[in-house]
Amino acid sequence: MGLCRTVLILLVALLFLPAAAESAWRSACLACHRPHHAGRGSCVGCHRGNDRTERKKIAHNDLIAGRFAHFTIKGSPVVARGEKLMDVLACRRCHISAGKGNRLAANLDRLVPGSAPQGIFDAIRSPVLFMPNFHCDYRQIGTLVNAILAGGESAGVKVGETAQVVHFEDGKQGRENSFAKQCGPCHKSLSERFGGVGHGDTGPNLSGLLTAAYPRTYRDGEPWTTDRLRKWLENPRAIRTNARMQPVRLTAGEFAQLVETLRTTAGAKP
Repeated sequence: MGLCRTVLILLVALLFLPAAAESAWRSACLACHRPHHAGRGSCVGCHRGNDRTERKKIAHNDLIAGRFAHFTIKGSPVVARGEKLMDVLACRRCHISAGKGNRLAANLDRLVPGSAPQGIFDAIRSPVLFMPNFHCDYRQIGTLVNAILAGGESAGVKVGETAQVVHFEDGKQGRENSFAKQCGPCHKSLSERFGGVGHGDTGPNLSGLLTAAYPRTYRDGEPWTTDRLRKWLENPRAIRTNARMQPVRLTAGEFAQLVETLRTTAGAKP
């Protein structure tokens, strides 16, 4: 009889122990934080962190701040705004996100497993060499980070060694590359063959110009093509009346090298 009673007590304890432990953890968490989205389960489901300790520094290890945790909520309007902003800024002209885009710069899907959201935020806020400065405010950058994290989650990239695209500046590029000579004073571009070319900031960044990810800014929402680029260079104001750019005269060889510089073989998916 005593053995049966002991077994019964153990079974009851096993049934209620997980719930008690979860309740204790949530109580410790809620001692500092106001409850929200309680129906979604434990706090670690959205914010990560370590739920096996009450020591603050350990519990907050790899914690995702609230402004970056919207990507964990299905149908989040914050993520939707971020995805729309990514399209407006044409981030995929250089990056892969949610499995789509050009591989001229880092694959954003591979940032998700091992990068802190704040680090992604800081990278957008302080652009590196050849990355456009979109002058986004803090709220906009926050939505972009959530969109990047959501894209990485949907792509299902596994944790592993992260391959990065590294670009080096060639000191001789100004004498040898037609983009650098003819376009470089006003424009910049990342290229697969020549790395970063150009040094100007007065004109738009032309990275990925001849791909589906680049904004359709040729005329009346048309995408850029090799033929349209040739017509534009011959007389920009014939395409757009208020164009500030002057005609650029290129030889056939110079134009061919320009196209080679701008062409991206790993183009964005439609």
